[in-house]
Amino acid sequence: MPRLSHTFDITPVDRAVLGETVAALHGVARACRFDGRGWLALPDEHTRSGLRAEAEELGLLDGDQTRRLHEEQDEAAERSARAWAEGDTETAEEEAVAASQLALQLRNGRHLAPRSHYLLAELSPAGVPTEPAAEDKGWSGTGLTVTSWDEHGTSSVAYAMPDTSGGETAVTWGGVEHDASAEHLNATTEVQIPGRGAWLRYARADLSFDTGAWYEAAGGGSAGGPPALVVAEHRLVRVRAWLQPSPGADGRWSVEAVLDVRGRGVFRPMAALMFWAVLRSTRREDHAKAKRGELTLGEQLAEDAVRYDRIARNAPRIPGFLHRVRDALAGARDAPSEAP
Repeated sequence: MPRLSHTFDITPVDRAVLGETVAALHGVARACRFDGRGWLALPDEHTRSGLRAEAEELGLLDGDQTRRLHEEQDEAAERSARAWAEGDTETAEEEAVAASQLALQLRNGRHLAPRSHYLLAELSPAGVPTEPAAEDKGWSGTGLTVTSWDEHGTSSVAYAMPDTSGGETAVTWGGVEHDASAEHLNATTEVQIPGRGAWLRYARADLSFDTGAWYEAAGGGSAGGPPALVVAEHRLVRVRAWLQPSPGADGRWSVEAVLDVRGRGVFRPMAALMFWAVLRSTRREDHAKAKRGELTLGEQLAEDAVRYDRIARNAPRIPGFLHRVRDALAGARDAPSEAP
């Protein structure tokens, strides 16, 4: 059955630094404050600008991409305002969505307490949640529910989109669980698209990452199965993708990435045919991109590897940066509607 593999060398990250980074992320989560309406309070613009610059220096943010996004949002906000003034409601709503920014609202419960419920929503330039006029015209927000929170044990969050607290039926749902003591991360996603033929409209994906197994394999030991694994299942096909590290040259990690696709039952030949059709299409698109002077898939992967190496080299500085983010959030008083 179809299988693709690719091996690349990357800069290693010290295990202790990874542990410090996870602990710092917990600190960032604890530091979040919410205003009287439940919206996450943000630091002032000067503080945010400094943190963005530091994140860009560490390689955590692509400064050019961020600036392009802000410019596009500003332009969409202007078009939305003009459309409202001209009475073009449909265009105004579409441009308001393009100009919106993500924001987090604590809807029920105490922050990080079990059963506390949040809404991840898009806010318009005026600070108002953007709600589509019709079901097929936009995104109505994702609900997040803390199911457990123990920074030295298991922390888990369930999510549903759209937010099911309003009585709607979720199209996408799942959860993320981190076991700090075992250093395991697990995540699940399930999708059920409304309509006839429910068995064809359902799919599930599971991700697992075993930190101990990763470092054991990267050091030359035998870790059993792959430490980083994604399994996606549909009634017609099963897809497995994994990363397997091993010691590389000059102290680097040599990581093998594998994609394995298998059709089910009578659909096995069809899955193989579709896989190779997509592969041939990708190769043709790469050839066309090369003629246009654009990045091919291989070149994009190479750029991503360079970006990862930059982050890995700066990894010892990341916990300190996250501590500054934590302190900024702890002292924040501005609601999202007051942010540009």
